[in-house]
Amino acid sequence: MKPRNSIFFFCSVAITGMMVFSQSVFAQQDSLTRAGRLKIIERLNAEEAQTDAQTLGQASKNVPSYIDKLELPPLSVFLDAVTENATVKKARSQVEQQKNGYRIEKREWWNYFRLNGTYSYGRYNILNNTSDEFTPMYQTSMANTQQTFYVGASVSVGIGDLINRPLKLKNYRYNIEQLKYAQEEVMEERRLKVLEAYNAVTEQLATIKAKAETAALYNAQMKISENNFIQGKIDIITLSLERGRRSGAVVTYEQSRVALHNSIILLEMLTNVKVIKDK
Repeated sequence: MKPRNSIFFFCSVAITGMMVFSQSVFAQQDSLTRAGRLKIIERLNAEEAQTDAQTLGQASKNVPSYIDKLELPPLSVFLDAVTENATVKKARSQVEQQKNGYRIEKREWWNYFRLNGTYSYGRYNILNNTSDEFTPMYQTSMANTQQTFYVGASVSVGIGDLINRPLKLKNYRYNIEQLKYAQEEVMEERRLKVLEAYNAVTEQLATIKAKAETAALYNAQMKISENNFIQGKIDIITLSLERGRRSGAVVTYEQSRVALHNSIILLEMLTNVKVIKDK
C-alpha cells in the first residue's frame, strides 16, 4: 500500500506543477500590452528576415525574378539542337573520316601504274690544241647545245593486294556502318536526356505556380494572425504555429525556384538553346 500512495503523490505533484506553469504562462500573455505585442512581432519579423537571408538569399540570388512566368520553346526546338552538340559532332566527324578512308582505298589501284620520265639540257665546248712541224701551236674550240628526254610507263600489281582489295573495301563499309549506328545511339541518348530535362522543367513550371499561390495565401494569413495577436485574440503559441506554416510554404516556394533555375540551366547545357535571357 505504501508504494501506491507514493506514486499517487508524485503524479499529483507533477500535475499540480504543470497547472501552475500553464497558468503563469497565460497570465504572462494576458499581462502583455499592445506595445509589448508589437515589439514581439517586430523581433520575430527581424529574426525571420535574418534567417531567410542566411538560408535562401545565397541560393536564390542568381535566380531571375521572372522565372515563375517563363515560357519554354517547343520541344522540337531542343530536339533539333541535339545535332549541334559536341558529342554528336564528334561521332559525325568519325563517320566522315571513315568515308574518306574508304574513298582513298577505292583509288589505291592507281598505284599499280608507274610513269617514268627524264629530261636533260646542256651546252658543251670542245677545245683542241693543234700544231705540226711547220706550224706553231694554235687552239680551236667547238660549242654545241644538246637536250635529251625520256618518257615511259610500267605496271606493277601485287598479287596479295589484288586478292585482298575486295576484303579491305568491305571492311571499310562495315566500319562506316558501325560508326553510323554509334552516331544514332549517341543522338538517341542525347535526345532522351533532353526529353527528361524538358519534362522536369515543364513539371516544375506547372507546380511552382501553385506553390507561389500557397505562399501568398500564408503571407496573407500571417498578416491576419499578427493583427489578431496585437488585439489579444490569439496567444503566442497560435501565432508561432501560423508563422511556422508560413515559413514552410515560403521555403518550399524558394527551393522550387532554385530547382527550376538549375533544371533550366541543365537543359541549356544539353542543347545550347538559350532560355534565360541575359539582363
